[in-house]
Amino acid sequence: MTASKDRDPAAEESRAVRWLAMSLGGLAFAIVASLAALPFLATRPVAAPAVTLQTVQGDRTPLADLRGEVVLVSFWSTTCAPCMNEMPEKIALHRALAPRGLKTYAVAMQHDRPDRVLHTAQRLGMPFEIALDLQGEVAREFNNTDTTPTKFLIDRQGRIVKRFVGFTDFVALRNRIETELAAPRAAS
Repeated sequence: MTASKDRDPAAEESRAVRWLAMSLGGLAFAIVASLAALPFLATRPVAAPAVTLQTVQGDRTPLADLRGEVVLVSFWSTTCAPCMNEMPEKIALHRALAPRGLKTYAVAMQHDRPDRVLHTAQRLGMPFEIALDLQGEVAREFNNTDTTPTKFLIDRQGRIVKRFVGFTDFVALRNRIETELAAPRAAS
């Protein structure tokens, strides 16, 4: 018998299908592993966007005016359960580090009604600045932020040095803020 007569087409097709499935599975695993690793990859600081933050009191602060300070810009929503769940920790973090120079701006998302934002801020006793993003411009400038909670830590040079998406590891956040607060102020 020759080799060509010993072939079983059904068995060859089955092997090919298994090989393809394993290859695609390996590729899918590699993609998922790469995406999961993204938050842990070293990234270079990037300039914070040139936006103006408007507080619920109507004050307008260009982010550029905060250069020389360590700033936490936190996107949140009154309808975001994780945002509300982590709010006590964010309040405690701000109270602990504001005396050392931390500036915190909680930016309410565009879909949040200003009256609800103000009511929530008062009810929870939020000690930091509450900003409104009525047109969604601030979120757009911060890399089209649409997930809440999302926090951006800005160093004294006006650069975003860390982004936290989703429920935050407040120990890691505090450690990074303390590192930035310990850094010397930028020369004027």
